[in-house]
Amino acid sequence: MASILQRWRMAQAPSVINVTVNTGDASTQVLNMKAKELYQTQDNLQAVVNFLANSIAQLPLKVYVRDGEDERRRDRDSAAAQTIWRPNADQTSFEFIRALAIEYFVCGCVYVWILPDADSESSQQLRIVPSEWIQSGTKKMPYAPDTIRICTTNGGTAFDVPREEFVQFRTYSVGSPGGFLSPISALRNTLTEQVEAGRFRRQLWKSSGRLNAQIIRPKDVAPWTNEQRDNFVTMFRQAWGSGGSKAGSIPVMEDGMEIKPFSTSFKESEWSQSVILSREAVAAAYGVNPSLIWHSNTQTYASSKDNARALYAECLGPVIQMLQQRINAFLLPKLGADPNTYVEFDLAEKLKGSFEEQAAIMQTATGRPWMTVDEARAYMNLPKLPDGQGEGLVVPLNVEVGGQANPGNDYDYPGQENQGKKLIPCGCKSCKTTEELRIKGKSDKEDDESVNTVLKSFFKRQKRSVIPKIGADSSDFWDAERWNKELAEDLQPVLQKIADKHGESTADELGSEYVTEKTEGYIKKAAQKRAEKINNDTLTAIEKALASGKKAAKPNKPVVEDEEEEDDEDIVEHVFDVRENATERLALAAAGAIASFAITEATHQAISEGAPRVVGKIVEKEWITGENARASHLAMNGERVPIDADFSNGQHWPGEDIGDPDESCGCNCTTEVVISSK
Repeated sequence: MASILQRWRMAQAPSVINVTVNTGDASTQVLNMKAKELYQTQDNLQAVVNFLANSIAQLPLKVYVRDGEDERRRDRDSAAAQTIWRPNADQTSFEFIRALAIEYFVCGCVYVWILPDADSESSQQLRIVPSEWIQSGTKKMPYAPDTIRICTTNGGTAFDVPREEFVQFRTYSVGSPGGFLSPISALRNTLTEQVEAGRFRRQLWKSSGRLNAQIIRPKDVAPWTNEQRDNFVTMFRQAWGSGGSKAGSIPVMEDGMEIKPFSTSFKESEWSQSVILSREAVAAAYGVNPSLIWHSNTQTYASSKDNARALYAECLGPVIQMLQQRINAFLLPKLGADPNTYVEFDLAEKLKGSFEEQAAIMQTATGRPWMTVDEARAYMNLPKLPDGQGEGLVVPLNVEVGGQANPGNDYDYPGQENQGKKLIPCGCKSCKTTEELRIKGKSDKEDDESVNTVLKSFFKRQKRSVIPKIGADSSDFWDAERWNKELAEDLQPVLQKIADKHGESTADELGSEYVTEKTEGYIKKAAQKRAEKINNDTLTAIEKALASGKKAAKPNKPVVEDEEEEDDEDIVEHVFDVRENATERLALAAAGAIASFAITEATHQAISEGAPRVVGKIVEKEWITGENARASHLAMNGERVPIDADFSNGQHWPGEDIGDPDESCGCNCTTEVVISSK
């Protein structure tokens, strides 16, 4: 049996054997024109197909290796990755994908033949076998061919290629799962009209007269003989017909003859109606918006951006998904790729916005600068700065991992020096505005009770588990990982509900939309941090009580030193009783902190959306001290800072869950957003 490369050379070699090749579905033929000829001659069809093929080919086709469920790494070195990058010695990846897409969109079917690379015994190459090369004698199978018989149209020797050596990309043909159907078949009638219209126009322009007119001779003149009439017609056509010496000039008639113009109702003769294959019809057959290819007077900048993004989401999305899946399922295994290897078109290259939009989104998403100076210089094709000057990121104060001043915060606070900030307003009449919109970030009774219910239930469940282990003298009576996880999972949905309630209320007042998804990450982290703090306090109280051998004193009741020592179980049970009695205070602090967060976040979202009640206004937040507040918080009462700045204690809002525990624990202060026109 001939080798694969030998068969490839046989396909291209001249031969005396005359082979009839299959031209695909007969429905793609229009007036004896094949799909290829229609693509080559119909400008609108070619414009749509080229646009779609180029749009797919310009997407980078990247190879990845999956490591587990959530990790992946880029593969550039494997044989499969190298073949995808350079399919053969004649084509780049872009050219190969473009050719494959054109063949697919025109004929509805394309075969990729996998051959050894002539330059390397260890690598392979990919070659596109057009459907017109597939011989009509190929055995048809119900779903897919086991072999294909290939012969080029220049009379090469026909030969068979087994399924192991090719991958088929095809459309679906109703009632024939093993066949294929070209999208051009849906345009058969329209294409027929287009071809006929073109023929009519060519005949019109090749006729003797360039004017839509007729020559009239008076009825009372001597009639012409047949020879005279033929001579006049011949002379006129030679002079004023196509290519005539007087074409385009005005003829001078004799013997009283007149030239009278006329018009026909045949729309084929009208230039504005000459293209029967309308742009909309071709675009509809391929599911693409015509305004992406041809200019439209009704198109705006906003609509063009939306249309461009919809191209890859709705129009090309199914085709791209089909290509990816067939490459992953059929082509990569034949290239010897690892089972965890897969390809993916990088849609992010086309769907992402401008650099300015990306920078703003990434800044908001990370809460900090996200490029070093060296990375920015590399983006502009500039060298790195010497001595590592361009390394590292600037981390603002309001970022959990940071500790340096927020460059965006230009306020100075009483008692804090060298912060590079200005003093807060003094509160006098001249500093106040006549019109202020104030939004309170304070939890209500329903919020507090919902958190209180969760905490009481948790402490009861925790007590039932811990006390028996204490009685059994178990040294590992405390499972911190379990309790932190359980309490965080109990708190998260309740805190999310509180945040949504106050966030949506604030958004309604500001005339904006509140996006819950933007808060879910913070709420989850806040629930975890608060769960850890509550459980740490409980464990500390238990260890302290066990060490002293005494029950923990109830509030406002001193410990009696000469009381007898209690059993460990009684001591721990009393600790949990005290903790259960403190749930109202803990709930008030948790709900209040989330309410303050929600109104602040909703205000940020309103500013980003350009809500009417914040545009052109001064947007600030004010610290409102709660009951029995610590001295430092009492001194902060009425302190007002910009909405994106920190308060003087470094908190974004009172009771911030992921902030400094010394400032947030037990804090029942609240926040008010203040919007003024000054």
